[in-house]
Amino acid sequence: MKLKRFCLALTVALLLLALPMSALALSENKNGAGTVSASAAGTERQAREYVIKFGVEHALGEHDKYPVYSAPDLNAVRGANGKAMLATSGGADSAGWEGAWLLMRYEKNNGGYRVGWVPKNKLNMITIEATRSVNFAYWTVTLAEDCALTDDPLMESEILAYADRGEQLVYLAYYRYGTKGKEYAYVRGELNGQPVCGFIPFSAIDW
Repeated sequence: MKLKRFCLALTVALLLLALPMSALALSENKNGAGTVSASAAGTERQAREYVIKFGVEHALGEHDKYPVYSAPDLNAVRGANGKAMLATSGGADSAGWEGAWLLMRYEKNNGGYRVGWVPKNKLNMITIEATRSVNFAYWTVTLAEDCALTDDPLMESEILAYADRGEQLVYLAYYRYGTKGKEYAYVRGELNGQPVCGFIPFSAIDW
């Protein structure tokens, strides 16, 4: 009986360790260099003025493969257990540049979607044609409720981390798919020392 209890306790402990940890700190690095300068948050109305707009389509070759990071930083968390790759012949679209990084959205081959960053030096010339810079707020915000952070704001097919009520993150922009889609805040934080960006419910922020 004692052995069974020990095995059960050990199993529970291992499962807890396997869960994504909360994003506990403001991210220190931006574009792999320099410090993120986060200012005090504006109003909810002002927050909606910083919008992520996808729309610049890119034709991808059948054999094209690009590493995808959750944040514009080579040390950033990556989805798919650290192996996220843009590898699809179905095409992808982008929202804009942040330094030498392009924010892209694409449909995964196994279903669902992913939004993430691809470094310019990994893109071919056809893919990097054209696109504006993203417009981010860089505000320090506090969470009003517990929430999950995902890189898929269309289907929530993958959770990157969990954040607790009262935690502070950096608010970047507003995102909504279509006119009836769920409202999201695109935020940045740290997960076990690694920068991570993703989408949380817009309503989860204490405005």
